[in-house]
Amino acid sequence: MSHRLKHLLGMLALLLCLPTAWAQDTVAGTVKRLSGTVVVERAGQRLPLSVGMHVLRKDRIVTGTPGSVGITLIDDTLLSAGAATRLELSEVRFDSTSQDGKLWIRLYQGALHMITGLIAREAPQNVRIETPTAVMGVRGTEFIVETTGE
Repeated sequence: MSHRLKHLLGMLALLLCLPTAWAQDTVAGTVKRLSGTVVVERAGQRLPLSVGMHVLRKDRIVTGTPGSVGITLIDDTLLSAGAATRLELSEVRFDSTSQDGKLWIRLYQGALHMITGLIAREAPQNVRIETPTAVMGVRGTEFIVETTGE
């Protein structure tokens, strides 16, 4: 095999790996359960969610009436959103080796039940929930946030 062909095959293999590495870097969590109507707003599109589907950093999750969703984030934080809820996974980063990360969620409307994971255990100052009227820092392990919206 020629040197040039080996080089091209190596570059092709690298390019094939890039989308996978990029997608893994942006994965925020996995849908574990849902009922009713639940969609994700991503890159200007509305896509129906299903169990096992990945949610990404910057995704907006919207539940219908009726509707609810349970998501496990990459640091093992558990999120449950009730009916008529709109939330955004603004910043979800976690390094499993160093246990370093950041978790910021915007709750625009509805109810969110949260059981914190490794980020809150290691660096509670890096966990933040924003609503239209308040910003909440996390100091506990389980809580519910509810807002009527803007």
